[in-house]
Amino acid sequence: MTDPDLVTGTPAPVAPDPVVASVRRIWADVLDAEQVPVDAGFFEIGGDSLLFIVLLERLSRFCGRELDAAELFEHGTVADQARFLTSGEGGRDAAGQDAGGRGAAAIGAHDRSRLLGRSRRA
Repeated sequence: MTDPDLVTGTPAPVAPDPVVASVRRIWADVLDAEQVPVDAGFFEIGGDSLLFIVLLERLSRFCGRELDAAELFEHGTVADQARFLTSGEGGRDAAGQDAGGRGAAAIGAHDRSRLLGRSRRA
């Protein structure tokens, strides 16, 4: 029997990537938006520098390592950040050192949230 999708040329549905879906949910939560495109930049769709700090904190918690702001700037869309987070590039080791041997930032996640005057959301 012939697959009807092959006959009509309609592609079979592709399962969504769970990391892309998670990063997209984090962006939507930080931006207080229903949906965010996977191919648009954070600042293009309403983000600002304070929300970027919140995004940095949330993505660091999600992936279990301290991310640098430069890493998120370099990978500026949902799709790029999801790809980066699953690639194993960058990040910090267990001692809090980045690839260049520098220590973690002096301001911790709790301090960033307090400075922003925002309550921490899970």
